[in-house]
Amino acid sequence: MVAMAAAMASLALGIGPLRADNPPANRRPPPPAPAQDDPTWDPVSEAGQRAVGVYLPGVFVARNGLRGVVELARHTRSNAVVIDLKDGAGRVTYDTAIPILQESKRNYLGDAPALIRGLKAEGIYTIARITCFADPQLPMRHPERAIQHNRRRTPWVSWGTGGTWLDPYNRDNHAMIVELSREAEAMGFDEIQLDYVRFPVDDGIQYAAYPADDGTPRPQLLIELLSAIDRALRIPVGVDVFGLAAYREGDPSGLGQDLAAWVDHVEVYSPMLYINAMREWEPERPERSRWLVESGVARLRERIGPRPVLRPYLQAFEKGAGHEGFNPTFITRQIVGARSGGADGFLMWHPGARYSMFRRAIQGPARSLSPFPLEERAELRQQRPARRSNVAQVPRERDSAVR
Repeated sequence: MVAMAAAMASLALGIGPLRADNPPANRRPPPPAPAQDDPTWDPVSEAGQRAVGVYLPGVFVARNGLRGVVELARHTRSNAVVIDLKDGAGRVTYDTAIPILQESKRNYLGDAPALIRGLKAEGIYTIARITCFADPQLPMRHPERAIQHNRRRTPWVSWGTGGTWLDPYNRDNHAMIVELSREAEAMGFDEIQLDYVRFPVDDGIQYAAYPADDGTPRPQLLIELLSAIDRALRIPVGVDVFGLAAYREGDPSGLGQDLAAWVDHVEVYSPMLYINAMREWEPERPERSRWLVESGVARLRERIGPRPVLRPYLQAFEKGAGHEGFNPTFITRQIVGARSGGADGFLMWHPGARYSMFRRAIQGPARSLSPFPLEERAELRQQRPARRSNVAQVPRERDSAVR
């Protein structure tokens, strides 16, 4: 019934049916089982597999409190929230005990364990977002931890984001991220989500120097970090990655992200499939937002295999919506693309947590589309996805001030 309702909704929008090979929803499979010889695999719960959520910056939580977060979740029919613990501005949003982060602390979450308990009592799956190496504060206070300008020997500044970065080679930075992750688990979060777990990519990197560079290949270095986090936690580890990275084999841009090689340590992948970030791809294509999301999800599933949960970020902001316009149909097409591409759920991103358009979509044309049935997800995981994108050339990833 769910699959039929979703297909009828998509037809009514003029965006075509969902996949013709959707299986009947006649049984419920268990969550993906861990490999018997893999003690670090932390299976994602059924709630995590069905997660449909929104990103919330710390300032939103400070202004609205537990009640405001719960109301937003209800109005958007969300069963999950992503909350910043260390954000893109370098702020730590809770009462951390990590010494080097004391000056970065802005306790927006207040009594964070009580907040998490309250959200769980309302049936909301909680995800802690940790921004790893992009940090416009800490490198200025501790330049020995920073990527440095190779001529000035001051902290290097990204031409794309306008901010400084911590040196991914510095193992003290690794230890700090591990401790942030431990604190997230201790607060009661169901899952952590690592963002900017990579090297910077923009034209300014020609001036970047890495003081702690010991010759470790970049992909191996980031696997070392992910392995340390994975060993330290009993909850699932998730990562945010460039949407463009979903289409790439290996690590041609020098991000350090070889996504297929991360599957031993990452339980959840969240490609940021924002239409704004793919403005040059077939801009006049009909149903472009659906097609871009569907092809990106399907390509990444092809690369990482059936075990990890695939939960993309979708665009809930107006910029770059293109000829489709920013409206409930634009949001709905993205959700249809995520489901038909083989995602397990989805997350909506608006940097200021303004989700009125998502609310209009999920209470209107997208109402029957989520959460995605677990039965359907299990079947799609086991299939070998066909390539869905005929994009001839994938542009390089670029850091940008717009997330």
